[in-house]
Amino acid sequence: MKLKQLLFGGLLFATFSVAALQANAQAGRFGVFAGSNFASIKGKDATKTKLKTGFQAGVTYDIGLADEFVLQPGVSYVQNGTKIKDEGAEGRWDLNYIQVPVTFQYQPAVGTGNLLLGVGPYVGFGVGKIKIKEYVEGDNNKASKDWKDMDLKKFDAGGKLLVGYQLGMGLSFNLNANLGLANLSDNKDKKFHNTSFGVTVGYKF
Repeated sequence: MKLKQLLFGGLLFATFSVAALQANAQAGRFGVFAGSNFASIKGKDATKTKLKTGFQAGVTYDIGLADEFVLQPGVSYVQNGTKIKDEGAEGRWDLNYIQVPVTFQYQPAVGTGNLLLGVGPYVGFGVGKIKIKEYVEGDNNKASKDWKDMDLKKFDAGGKLLVGYQLGMGLSFNLNANLGLANLSDNKDKKFHNTSFGVTVGYKF
């Protein structure tokens, strides 16, 4: 029974996808983007955390749904993490992710270009080691640690918002925000999550 339901659901999805591709002349546009990312770790067990500056870059693909409506999956590299400030000590955690967002976008024509309004989910997976910097009483300490050693999960998931403007030539300027919903702590007694917002410049081919 479950197999039949999966097959039926897959058939519906395929049918919808083909219809969607034919419904919009804007379908099939690849895009690239890069910019800054301002991230922190928040939650009831994340105290004295501050925003840190990082980098983000990626690629996107527009799937037309209807006039002015697009489904946009993508793949990006995002530098998350946080600054930590306490009495007599400061620190910084750099957590790097490969992120896969899928946003539903409304792209009405405004002036000579298009307004971009998007919302949707994302999933992310931590890559590399966690880079830690600590500044204690004038001493600078640096280290690279495994995620397990920091009691952090590599998996992340949450919601994404996007607001931007795309010029007729394909160049765009965007603001985006990510709200993590998955608990990053590997300790069940603690809860905190990723948050970030950023500014990017993109181009669609």
